[in-house]
Amino acid sequence: MAWELLPVNYTDAVWSGLKRYNTITNEDGTVSFQDVTAYSNKEKSFFGARDANRMNEALNTLMSMVENGSDLYEAFQNYFTAQKGLFEDEANTKQDGFTAYITALEAEGDNVINSLKTDYRTEMDTFESQQQALFTTWFEFVKSQLGEDVAGNLQNQITALDTKTDGFDPRATTFSADGKTITEIDSAGNKKIETVFTSDTVITQKLFKKESNGSYSLVNTKTITFSADGLNITEEVV
Repeated sequence: MAWELLPVNYTDAVWSGLKRYNTITNEDGTVSFQDVTAYSNKEKSFFGARDANRMNEALNTLMSMVENGSDLYEAFQNYFTAQKGLFEDEANTKQDGFTAYITALEAEGDNVINSLKTDYRTEMDTFESQQQALFTTWFEFVKSQLGEDVAGNLQNQITALDTKTDGFDPRATTFSADGKTITEIDSAGNKKIETVFTSDTVITQKLFKKESNGSYSLVNTKTITFSADGLNITEEVV
């Protein structure tokens, strides 16, 4: 059984002035004195029989061991080893409980995350399916209204738009002999872009469109200017 420590927090009761008593007359003619003194630290000022008996019991045990020739060092070692085992058993039990709690908490967190991922993927799949269905319905409607040739042309334009959006619109590109001018003409020959490296910090781009007579007319001019440190870029379109 684990040793229960004896109290070491006894205090002296403190009062001010003389103690005060009330006289109580008993039924048999005797009197009793009731202590009505105002004390401080009174609660822990009593040394009772229980503590005295425990101290005497411990002392008797030690003296009996000495008289019987017991090795007190070995006895204390055995006692402390037993106490250590009790402490470690309690600590291990608490540790096992804490580990089980953390493991359950991690599993619960993983389940919540997996659920969120699954719900999000399901919602996205549903949304994509709905959008695809709406587009298919719309395209079939346009196809029925415009006819096969026009609807097919519309589909080709949509495909071409996707290609342009991705940055792969086919163009014919030529460089000037001095490498300072780049000319780009789209595959249909309707638009032309001239990029001129005017200086180390200025680039000029001109957009032309093809007229009915085959010539190109200027639509816009964009001037791109780099700051001296190269950290800022300004663009001006006219």
